Amino acid sequence: MRDEQVRRYSRHIRLPDIGGLGQTALLVATAKLPLRESEPLAELIAGSYLAAGGVGTLVVPNATDAQRAELAAHGPDSNIVTEGGGREVVLAQRPAWWPSAAGDEVALAFWRGSIAATAWMADAATR
Repeated sequence: MRDEQVRRYSRHIRLPDIGGLGQTALLVATAKLPLRESEPLAELIAGSYLAAGGVGTLVVPNATDAQRAELAAHGPDSNIVTEGGGREVVLAQRPAWWPSAAGDEVALAFWRGSIAATAWMADAATR
């Protein structure tokens, strides 16, 4: 890792379960994030978290140029591409306790996107 990356990801590196090796694993990892029409917001939120966490390559097959630019703004070390492999990021299911009030779609998208990104990164960093 370069010095600027060590500074940027210092909080991850300090975590005993991740450390320098885990962050290096994230920097060389590839995540595939297909944007489905049903929940593009949750998937874009997951992509933002993955980019900010230092995932090396994000494969986003259906992304527009604006969506790719938005993801790239969150992670200067992430390469955002439209073709390639990688392990797919799967959104968390809607929890049974989640209220069904109207207007909760954005909050649910943030919850599902953050849980999916955290689970993916934890798995990639501790392999």
